[in-house]
Amino acid sequence: MRKPFYLRQLVSLFILFLVPQISEAQRWKRYRHEVWGGLGGTNFMGELGGGKQEAQDLFMDFDAKSSRYVIAAGYRNKLDEIFSLKGGLAFSRIYGSDRFAGDIYRQSRNLTFRSPVVELTGQGEVFFIREKTSNRYRTRGIRGAIGSGLSASLTGGLGLIYFNPRGEYNGKWYSLQPMGTEGQGLPGGPDKYKRIAMVIPFGISAKYSINRNVSISLEYNFRFTFTDYMDDVSGYYYDADAIANANGGINSETGQAAAYLSNPAFRIEREDGTSFLAGGQYPSNPAQQRGDGTTNNTYMFAILALNYKFTSKKTNRPKF
Repeated sequence: MRKPFYLRQLVSLFILFLVPQISEAQRWKRYRHEVWGGLGGTNFMGELGGGKQEAQDLFMDFDAKSSRYVIAAGYRNKLDEIFSLKGGLAFSRIYGSDRFAGDIYRQSRNLTFRSPVVELTGQGEVFFIREKTSNRYRTRGIRGAIGSGLSASLTGGLGLIYFNPRGEYNGKWYSLQPMGTEGQGLPGGPDKYKRIAMVIPFGISAKYSINRNVSISLEYNFRFTFTDYMDDVSGYYYDADAIANANGGINSETGQAAAYLSNPAFRIEREDGTSFLAGGQYPSNPAQQRGDGTTNNTYMFAILALNYKFTSKKTNRPKF
């Protein structure tokens, strides 16, 4: 028995509607492999530097003058429409100086550091505004955009970093970890810290698709670290003469640099006529606090990136 004409028409319309929807739902599989690279800025938040007010946590201690650059690149694999895995390698500089701080203790302490940071991370991305791969991408003859080119995701993962804090003395920059500026490795002092640490990146990312293969993205990411020594400051002052003797003696250039970099504090005269000197008189007064060992360091990345998706030749789309 032949189906009525109207029923055949309804079935045909249903198929014409359903097949493109299924095709569109699977289209992302053709664009699941992506490479990216970008540039941006980084800012360190630790014991050194800080805002114009007294020392505070995270955003409240932001110091724009200490911002430096970051270069990053990586690979992204889309596992489904809303979840991706991303690997990245980044090189950056971080910097902090008590000269920029509003806190009188930090100003008097007068510590400055800079450090390279090499970072390897793996992150997951959950898209709360998912990416589109529909015909809205400048398809000739089709008017009216289907969806938007904007997508957004939350990111988080794990990583490893290498850092090497350095301090300046007489125009020369010295690696601070070997010097043991808080008595690391000396009698009664702490152990030497490692210059490799774990890091937890967490942030938010927005992406705008130029076409099906090319997009630009902006990512803002915090890095919570498992170290408090990215700036070489964490604990207490140690006797400067002992530090000098452990670095070639007080008459050697390295010994003099080590003694100074362990405590370059200077006296600050207050408006009321009183004065303040961090760490006591030089040579430093042992057992006085130099840093805050109760919290680990953090830093942040803001990266503008260019992304390119590779198109897979395999497709489940019907050919008609």
